[in-house]
Amino acid sequence: MRTHQMECAAVTKAAPSFVDLTEDIQEALDESGISNGHVTVFSPDTTCALLVNERESGLLEDIKRTIARLSSNGDEARAGILGASSVVLPAVDGRLRLGVWQRVLLVELREPSQRSIVIQIVGD
Repeated sequence: MRTHQMECAAVTKAAPSFVDLTEDIQEALDESGISNGHVTVFSPDTTCALLVNERESGLLEDIKRTIARLSSNGDEARAGILGASSVVLPAVDGRLRLGVWQRVLLVELREPSQRSIVIQIVGD
């Protein structure tokens, strides 16, 4: 069993907005040399969320409208309702095991910022 960890940055340009992290995560998996295991993606910031879903414009607009409706409840409340600070994904044969259209998205909830993302891979 091996472990590989790296950090990357995601730059957001607006709030709310979405940053697709999928390729960065796959690159980390490629660099790790691990074929089968678990990939944990974590953001230490409480004013953004991680979400695994389709990157479809209509869906993203629906999420933005939901965020706007929740705006009076504060950033942390929105993060708690929208997603999580981490997601765990399976790695199979050196590839992230996602659905056909699924992507890993960082959702900015407060203001444009540079967000730190920790990627940890455990497996063989």
